[in-house]
Amino acid sequence: MKRKRDPLGLTPHWHLDCRIEADLPEDTIIGTRFLVHVGFIAVAVAAMVFTGYQAYVMLNWQRQIGDWEQRIKDNRAEVRDIQRLQQEYAVEAAKIDQAYALVRPRLYVSELVANLGRTRPERMAIDIIEWSEAGVIIRGNLRERSDRATEMLGGYVEVLRRDPQIGPLFREIVLTDLDRGSSGETLRFEIKLSMKGGA
Repeated sequence: MKRKRDPLGLTPHWHLDCRIEADLPEDTIIGTRFLVHVGFIAVAVAAMVFTGYQAYVMLNWQRQIGDWEQRIKDNRAEVRDIQRLQQEYAVEAAKIDQAYALVRPRLYVSELVANLGRTRPERMAIDIIEWSEAGVIIRGNLRERSDRATEMLGGYVEVLRRDPQIGPLFREIVLTDLDRGSSGETLRFEIKLSMKGGA
């Protein structure tokens, strides 16, 4: 039978446990408090670096703004001269525009010739186109019987009057001359297109 052990009795290897575990430091290699302190220090250093960078950027911008304001002050006289020159150029450009408006052609030869060719009857030949300030005179011939030729020329004059690219340019479009000639085979004609504002 085994003897009961005396709780107050001493064993051969004994010692008193005097540890107060709540007050003892941690025995891990890197303690929790150390890690917390490192985290806070890292955040504080990052905030300081960010603040320093922002301050550097702000100071740099202020310096650049100061430089540009100084340049603007230094160049005010030149800017005034440039503005004065721009005004003078605008006045001269307006004079040039007015002069061009006075002398520019009211219609272009190439455009008129192309439109006459577009509207011309098939058997009509245009020999001469005379141009003056008063207007345009078209001379040509038509190989057709006398009555048919007269009818075709009257219709052509009407086509010219109604054409949206020719009619609005002229005050009056009239057939001014018809001549059968000595041979009697061709009918010579003259059409006058009077310019708006012309004689």
